[in-house]
Amino acid sequence: MNLKNEKNAKRGFTLVEVLLVLAIVGIIAAFVIPLVISHANKTQLTSALQKTSNTFTNMVNHAQADVKMEAWDFNSTTPEFVAAYVLPYINIAKDCGMTDTGCFADTYITNNTGGASISNDYYKVALTDGTAMAIKLTPGCSEDNPSECVDFIVDVNASNKPNAWGKDVFQFQILNSLNAVVPYGTFDSFNSETNKWEFAEDADASDKCLNSDERYCALKIINDGWEMNY
Repeated sequence: MNLKNEKNAKRGFTLVEVLLVLAIVGIIAAFVIPLVISHANKTQLTSALQKTSNTFTNMVNHAQADVKMEAWDFNSTTPEFVAAYVLPYINIAKDCGMTDTGCFADTYITNNTGGASISNDYYKVALTDGTAMAIKLTPGCSEDNPSECVDFIVDVNASNKPNAWGKDVFQFQILNSLNAVVPYGTFDSFNSETNKWEFAEDADASDKCLNSDERYCALKIINDGWEMNY
């Protein structure tokens, strides 16, 4: 090998080549990093939602040990109901009562109906696990009028962002003659012939979550195997 060829063989990358590689890496990172962050955020929020579902199950189980759900007084006021059947069975960090400050964010985003705050007809608490819970008793719930008895709104990371329905804000409910707290939209209607609630179609809940009503998103996530696939 002559001297000229030996010098060419030992030549490293030029500045242009290094900059080109860095540019390619930067472009790839610009696409990949947001996806990784988004997936991590969704996983975290989904895990928090699953924890909230467990909180409701434990709450009902402990409350029923004292008073069977069939005997719960759904004709009282929201504060009276919360004091009797909710507060003793959850771990509270802050009791905001029927106010609009302290436990929830000021405004919540929804793609379908615009932004709004949690109204003052809900009793609001912040839990020690970082969750915010709002509870409202629904008038008229009875054996003669099978309907929603209690409405729950949950922000799984309290007032932290994104503060968006279907992302970190979800809705649950207690229905008459159903001894459980279930995701909003789990049941479609009450069958008066069988005296049982009829399950909603999975596809219907998914469509509503994505296109018209984010209150169905907790149900969609559960139906999808605890995955936020949107």
